[in-house]
Amino acid sequence: MRTRERQPRSRSWRLVAVVIAAAALVTTGPGAHADTDATGLGKPALSTHTPDISARTTATVSKGVWSCTLSATLPNRWYGGSGGGEQAFGNLNCTHVMPEIYIAVGLYRNGALIASTDSHKFSAAFANAFPSKSPHVSATYESGAIAAVLWPDNTVTEIPQIYSPAILL
Repeated sequence: MRTRERQPRSRSWRLVAVVIAAAALVTTGPGAHADTDATGLGKPALSTHTPDISARTTATVSKGVWSCTLSATLPNRWYGGSGGGEQAFGNLNCTHVMPEIYIAVGLYRNGALIASTDSHKFSAAFANAFPSKSPHVSATYESGAIAAVLWPDNTVTEIPQIYSPAILL
C-alpha cells in the first residue's frame, strides 16, 4: 500500500478562510435586519427652560437584560478663581457596556439654561458631564440631563430630559 504525503496548506488559504468567516459575521449580525437598524445615535438637545413643575431626578430605560439610568444631581457652588460659580452634575450609568452612549447636562438659573456640556462615548457603561458658570450669582439653580443609548442589538432609545430639585445658591 502506497502512502500519500500530505502537502501543507499555504498561509494565503488561511487568510481567505478568515476573510470569508468575517464577511459571514457582518452579513448575519444585528445590522442585517433593516427593520430594527438604527441610523446612528442622535444627540438629543437640552430644553432652554425648565418646566414649571420639575420632573424626576432619575430615569431608567431597559431593553431585555440591559438597562441604563440617567441622573441629574443638585447643583452646587464652587469656590475659587474670581469668586467661584455654580455647577451642575449628571450621569448615565448602564448595567453593561453599550456600543455608544450620549449625555448632555445643563445648568439652569431661575429656569433658563445658562451653561451646558455633553459627553459622547463608545463602548462604555458610564458617562458624566458637569457644566459650570462663573462668576457666582445668587439665584435658584437646577440641573437638567438628557441622554441616548445605542443598545447592543443596534437600536436606539432616547431618555427624556430630567431635572434636579431647585436650590438657592
